[in-house]
Amino acid sequence: MHSLSRNAVLALIGLTLVLHTTEEYLRFPAFLLSRDNPLLAWLPLPGLLHKSQELHVALVLATVLPLLVIAWAIGSRRKALLVAVLLVESVLSVNGFGHILASLVQGGYVPGLITAVLINLPFGVYVFQKAIKEQWIRTGEAWQVIGVAVLLHVAWLISGFWMLRGAAFR
Repeated sequence: MHSLSRNAVLALIGLTLVLHTTEEYLRFPAFLLSRDNPLLAWLPLPGLLHKSQELHVALVLATVLPLLVIAWAIGSRRKALLVAVLLVESVLSVNGFGHILASLVQGGYVPGLITAVLINLPFGVYVFQKAIKEQWIRTGEAWQVIGVAVLLHVAWLISGFWMLRGAAFR
């Protein structure tokens, strides 16, 4: 069996990112407009993201900026760029667990769930196993990158709850 090259894996990280954010881009507006949506009481979505246009801009930026880093990493052998792309992959993977939790709270589908569970989680495991096996990074570095992705998600949740709390007192 032929193994994927480093650059092919990096390109696939970009593709999985595009697939995931496309699912969210297409499905979030209707989801946010749903009247009986228990998740919105738990999920910290900043007020500006409740509008479809702002959400779409945020999703486009969250796709294009990492894609630029991925393209740069493919054209370079710099380890810092490789680690940055692995951080993108770890954010996608950690986000997959967030989608699972959100779907449990929601009691059903949430935007991004399909690609998160069927693509991002298994592909993330593959990427990090390959990165460690082929010595792109050491095991400890891989866990650090994953830890940073967890911290980024926790910071996003805390900031969202803080913004919601502040809006309640205005």
